[in-house]
Amino acid sequence: MTEEPSPAQSRNRYLMITATRLIGAAGAVFGLVLTARYPQWQMKVLGGAIVLSAIYMSWVVPLALAHRWATPGNVRTNRRRPPKLRK
Repeated sequence: MTEEPSPAQSRNRYLMITATRLIGAAGAVFGLVLTARYPQWQMKVLGGAIVLSAIYMSWVVPLALAHRWATPGNVRTNRRRPPKLRK
């Protein structure tokens, strides 16, 4: 990883995080439609599982990407611990 990303690289990373959030929201909507549309309980369970996994993905994946691409010591999620004091 480079120290300072280029403006194009920063833009692409931002777009990747935003796209991940939008795909997660679309998956949740698809799961809700699947749950509401079909009367069989198997499809309702499948729709619920899709909703839960899409919500989880839209929360966790953008945070993981931001943590991975953060400049060390620059972001709250990437803060370094202070050194331990000896007694």
